Amino acid sequence: MSTLPSSTAGRDMRVLTLVSTGHFMSHYSQLILPALFPLMTDMYSVGYAALGLIVTLINASGAVAQIPVGFLVDRIGAKNLLVAGLLVKTLAIGAMAMTDSYSMLLVLAVVAGFGHSVFHPADYAILMSSIDESRIGRAFSVHTASGNAGSAIAPLLILMIAAQWGVKGALLSIALFGVLTALALVLQSGIIQDHVGAKKKKGTPSHKSSSVIEDLKMLARPNILILYLFFFITAMITVGVNSFTVTGLNVAHDLALPVAGTALTTFLVGGLLGVLVGGYLADKTDRHDMVAAVSFLLCAGLLFLIGFYNLPLFALMSAYALLGVLLGLIKPARDMMVRAVTDKRDAGKMFGFMSNGHFLGAAAVPVLLGWVVDQGQVRWVFWLGAIFCLLALFSLATTTAGAKNAKTDPE
Repeated sequence: MSTLPSSTAGRDMRVLTLVSTGHFMSHYSQLILPALFPLMTDMYSVGYAALGLIVTLINASGAVAQIPVGFLVDRIGAKNLLVAGLLVKTLAIGAMAMTDSYSMLLVLAVVAGFGHSVFHPADYAILMSSIDESRIGRAFSVHTASGNAGSAIAPLLILMIAAQWGVKGALLSIALFGVLTALALVLQSGIIQDHVGAKKKKGTPSHKSSSVIEDLKMLARPNILILYLFFFITAMITVGVNSFTVTGLNVAHDLALPVAGTALTTFLVGGLLGVLVGGYLADKTDRHDMVAAVSFLLCAGLLFLIGFYNLPLFALMSAYALLGVLLGLIKPARDMMVRAVTDKRDAGKMFGFMSNGHFLGAAAVPVLLGWVVDQGQVRWVFWLGAIFCLLALFSLATTTAGAKNAKTDPE
């Protein structure tokens, strides 16, 4: 990949800010439902496993749509798809406030997942085509950090909104925020460049378009499938912590909901810091395997500790902050591994494929952990997270080997 000749730090920052704003909203809207679970059980007269199914369906439908959307991004461009996805997702969640039917919640969850599927393929296609490669590691980290910021704010803010205006008011606020964000993206979209737009502007393609069969064969290469496994397992860890920290601390350790929500926010703020530090490391070192291995081992220890002991409040918050930092360090390295094996023209489909792995891992967790809670084994919410961290070490070892080998593979 060559450095973009027209790229400047100022323009890069404007593009990154705009794309990251949409990413912020995608994560904010993704995490509000788990935070509302304790309030939704009475409203809909269902258990935690049934509520977990809502999150599972959002992730599952997003997973199904990721690869087709990735192909579509590489065919028609990312800008309009990004705005459309944001509106579909946030309006679907807002519409949940209009129904008292659990079945309709499941339908809207599927629609919201289709909208959510757009963000990663579109965002990464824009970033890889717009940002100078000397800053790409930090750009990836800022983009990821913006998502973490949305996640960090969501539990505390949505519970405050729910306390003032109820669960339905909290859900409607998502639709309002989504429309405002989409409007900002439309008004500023002139500065966004993606690989399809660049090709059309030049008038002639720089390469022969590949067939769908050739693209699928590319995605089926062993080193790509290894990266896919890495995304799958790391999603099980992060989504498990995101979805059931509030419930786990509330039920297992008898912490009040605002305190449990603060612990989750502390974890997510730590994740934001870890992602930013990880972006700097991603531009300075190629030892992503060592950083991730140490992080996973320490995370496993922390989750076992939280599950076994009722820690003092300061110790608990510190543990969650460190847990967030450690998991955050891994994300920029993960994105750089994918970039190392991706041509710009394939950015949509490649990141769509990896996000499919992320969504499938995310879809596998909420119902499992909800069932564990319903069985009265709440501490296993934390212990299973620790076990997933240990399992991730295997995928990390094979991912690192696959990524290094991929750098020498001819395209």
